[in-house]
Amino acid sequence: MYLPRRNSLGGRCFFIISLLFIALLLLDYVLSSKYYYCCELNKLHTQAEVITEQFIAMRSFIASQQDRINYDSKGNFEFKHLNPAAVGKGVGDILAERTDYSIKQTRMQVRNPGNAPDEFEREALQQFAADHSLKHVETTAELDGEPVYRHIMPLFAEEDCLACHGTPAGEIDVAGFPKEGLQVGDLAGAISVTIPMADSLAALRQNRFSLVLFSTILGVAILTAVLFVTGRLVIRPLQELKDRAIKVGEGNLDVSFDDVPAYGEVATLAQEFSAMLAKLKDLYQNMERKVRTRTRELEVANLRLKEGQKVLAQLNQKLSESNRLKSEFLATITHELKTPLTSIVAFSELLLDEIPGPLNEEQRENLMDIKTSSQQLMIMISDILDMAKYDAGHLRLEMERVDLNDIFRVVRRTMSAIAYQNNVRLYVHPVNLPLVYGDPERIRQMIVNLVSNAIKFSKEEGEIHVSAAAEGDFAVITVKDNGEGIAPEFLPHIFERFRQGDSSNRRRRSGTGLGLALVKTLAELQGGRVGVSSQLGEGTEFYIYLPFAGKGGQEHER
Repeated sequence: MYLPRRNSLGGRCFFIISLLFIALLLLDYVLSSKYYYCCELNKLHTQAEVITEQFIAMRSFIASQQDRINYDSKGNFEFKHLNPAAVGKGVGDILAERTDYSIKQTRMQVRNPGNAPDEFEREALQQFAADHSLKHVETTAELDGEPVYRHIMPLFAEEDCLACHGTPAGEIDVAGFPKEGLQVGDLAGAISVTIPMADSLAALRQNRFSLVLFSTILGVAILTAVLFVTGRLVIRPLQELKDRAIKVGEGNLDVSFDDVPAYGEVATLAQEFSAMLAKLKDLYQNMERKVRTRTRELEVANLRLKEGQKVLAQLNQKLSESNRLKSEFLATITHELKTPLTSIVAFSELLLDEIPGPLNEEQRENLMDIKTSSQQLMIMISDILDMAKYDAGHLRLEMERVDLNDIFRVVRRTMSAIAYQNNVRLYVHPVNLPLVYGDPERIRQMIVNLVSNAIKFSKEEGEIHVSAAAEGDFAVITVKDNGEGIAPEFLPHIFERFRQGDSSNRRRRSGTGLGLALVKTLAELQGGRVGVSSQLGEGTEFYIYLPFAGKGGQEHER
């Protein structure tokens, strides 16, 4: 026989079935015991009713034969004291002597003290007096330490009873007792029967014992059958399936599910396991083939990748060399261009100072144009040179504490003439701010680039304002013009390289498109940032945020 393991499916199933079966047996025991008990009470009730009816019949017969008993053949009356009450008392005494049964005539006011009611009989008489439809009262109790069944039935006055118990009340009857004044149908008393229950309880105990014995045998037989059937048909096959599935999970694909001793759905489950294992083997074999194929492909691809990396490294080296040569070429060209431009600017200033001799108005204007154009070209060349240095990683900043008023004075001196030549008024406002931390030459270069850009895109008789204010830990340098402004679609790209914020038909002067990109780069290298706001037809406003010295700024060389 299969014995289920602890905490296994079979063990839990058997435990649950056992609990359910025991609960059913207990319920059957309780209900059957109650049924047997009720049956015994019904038997006792039937006996009590039969005895009571026989006793009442005897009383009725005695009552109907009173004339024959008390009159002789000559018609002379002689009371023989054999009325129903006297005969009933005698019969009850004889019955009590011969058996354990007892029968008693009783009422509230008795003529014979031996018929006085006890507590149970008194309560029953009160109930009969209150409810004439009540047929009987019964109970179980103990008398002298023995269990008994007690049954009491009411007696109602009949025509034969009125001779001794009728009217007028108080009149002495033939037995020498005063009449009670009863009428037909009045409660005259009750017949109380007491039957011993020892035999009934013994029979009940025997029935209960037989029930327990039968239930135990039946329970053991059924649970054994359940254990055998479930173990053989369900639990054992499932356990076998589980053990073999564990082996499959451990990687053993040679396990067979075909010989599992299973039936019905469990057999179908074993067949599905077999089919699944066959598919798993096929997938595993195909996977091994695919893995080998993929490994070979990856090895080939890896070789190609290594060859490509070598080619890419060579190309990268050539590109780096080309970039270096480009940066060196730009640096050389811009340096070579700055040298003659510097001379042109210097000679223009000498001529404008009229050191060689006086100039007429046309000559002065021509020299101013030469100087202005040279200075703008110098700015453009400086932007190209600085951007090339930045790309090559050679751009260095000399960080120090800077007074913006010093920077603003240089900007005013440098850009006023260029603004004047373009018929634009330049206003550089003095500031009252703490020192900022940055490279003074680069700060000047950023402001000059923004002013130069504003001059290019300002209207005739336009105005440019350069100012500064504090905002948190930063000084905000503002370059504002009242020109035509920048279209909204250009604003997100205004600081990108080689991008300009107006169309060619509005552009008054050409440029490289590097000035604003260089401003953004230099501001970020100094720990700041840039911003712009503009509306078409109302002008443009550029912002440069630079940290104050000893606050937002970090005082170290960059």
